[in-house]
Amino acid sequence: MSLPFKTPIKDLRSWLFIGGHDLERIESALEQGPDVLVVDLEEFTPAESRQAVCAGFAEIVARCERHHCVAAVRINRLSEGGAEELVALSRIPAVVFLPQVDSAQCIAELDPLLTERELRSGLTSGSTVLIPTLESRLGLERSDEILRASPRLEAALLGSGDLARDLGLESGNRVAGLAAWRRHLVEACRHVECLAIDGPWPEPQGFVEDQAWAQQLGFRARCVVDSRQIAPLHQALASGPGIRPRPGASPTPMNR
Repeated sequence: MSLPFKTPIKDLRSWLFIGGHDLERIESALEQGPDVLVVDLEEFTPAESRQAVCAGFAEIVARCERHHCVAAVRINRLSEGGAEELVALSRIPAVVFLPQVDSAQCIAELDPLLTERELRSGLTSGSTVLIPTLESRLGLERSDEILRASPRLEAALLGSGDLARDLGLESGNRVAGLAAWRRHLVEACRHVECLAIDGPWPEPQGFVEDQAWAQQLGFRARCVVDSRQIAPLHQALASGPGIRPRPGASPTPMNR
């Protein structure tokens, strides 16, 4: 069965993405207090370990439960093993992320597979939350239809790294180049009353400043890939909406 989390999706602040093949690292990450631990089969779990991680996922869920943390999974694209991963998971997660979503059809293909898995697990149909990762210009341009594609959708994640590559942004102007797209996701999610999850901040410096800007924009949740950012993220979200850039200043706190 999936984790019966009590906190509404809209109140989950930190979404920690991590590989599923290192239980010691997972335990250490859970001690940092993330709201959600996302076992990332697509990017952070080695291909040769994915089968074993799926088979042992129930143990990861149990560890999450002990830390009062929601257990989630990001599967691969359905055409690249995601369908098989969903079947192989030893326990169905509370939340399933789908990567590289660029059309409502991606959601339509996964929805019945989730229903089938729920029924096999004795769960209510529709009880698993589906979150698309929007990480291309096309996906974001189609965000309105994507976010309306299933009642399972309660949030959407900005895949900022792949989006930057899709847009051809160089490292020096990546932050400024993504600003309008981050704003676009916030507005799209607001229209359908779902949670906008900001992309990760991969640099060792600048997180606090960027988070303040993101909150002013309207983000209330963030993907995290460095567990050391969880505490400052929670502190920032508890302190208020963030800061507004000075008139005439860059729309982002810093470039890299």
